[in-house]
Amino acid sequence: MVERVVESVAPRSKSEVKKRHIPFSGMKNFRDLGGYQTADGCMTRWRVLFRSDSLHKLSAGDVAKLSALSLDRVIDFRSALEKEQRPDQVPAGIHYVEIPILDASTRVWHESRDDMVKDMRKFDPFKYMTETNIELATQFTPEFRRFVHEVLSSNGRPLLFHCAAGKDRTGFGSAILLRILGVPQETILQDYTLTDKYMLGGYKWNLMLAQVLKGKPFADGVRGFMRAHPAYLSAAFLALEEAHGSFEKYVHAGLGLTEADVEKLKHAYLE
Repeated sequence: MVERVVESVAPRSKSEVKKRHIPFSGMKNFRDLGGYQTADGCMTRWRVLFRSDSLHKLSAGDVAKLSALSLDRVIDFRSALEKEQRPDQVPAGIHYVEIPILDASTRVWHESRDDMVKDMRKFDPFKYMTETNIELATQFTPEFRRFVHEVLSSNGRPLLFHCAAGKDRTGFGSAILLRILGVPQETILQDYTLTDKYMLGGYKWNLMLAQVLKGKPFADGVRGFMRAHPAYLSAAFLALEEAHGSFEKYVHAGLGLTEADVEKLKHAYLE
């Protein structure tokens, strides 16, 4: 049975850290969305909603560990090019769902890589990441509509959703799902920034080496693209509220969820 522990976003003990972040050799940003308290005093269930970076580097031990989570489905937000270059290693028996999203930062990262290496100073990570999150909230509503309906149809069974780094597309998906479940915005933003601890922190030595080899502007630029600044996600929520009038209208008109659907999600993923 899953232990009921009310946990803040900044865990209070090593045992709580282990609940939130699940270590894999081939993934740096695999996290459990359980243990977050809602505004009405409920709590998101442990071990049913997972978010991560891509699954292309899994070891045999990772595959066994992933299988042990009894996932019903894996939802992949990556574009066709990303999946072609780094295909997921999904354990047998898990339903694999593709919801491709090609956002601004993904495009610039893949289409302008040579220019970035030559002169990162031409690129403004804050601008690109802000634009990316606004796109996620306004241009990719059909994709996130399908996402929340996949979660709905899972009926409380464990599932994992991910993109490349588990930061932007996955971060926005996590944010809207947690908000639908009633988790306060402040907590959602703090969950979003945990990527800095697990993904950005996992590349600390790589970035130090990049600074030595290519200079500080290059390393700072890459770091800017990799980090999860709360302003990025805040821009997404502001954009969707401006486009739809409110988050609740976005949920119903944009994501196509009825009140009954929202209650079903809460029944399945809260305790």
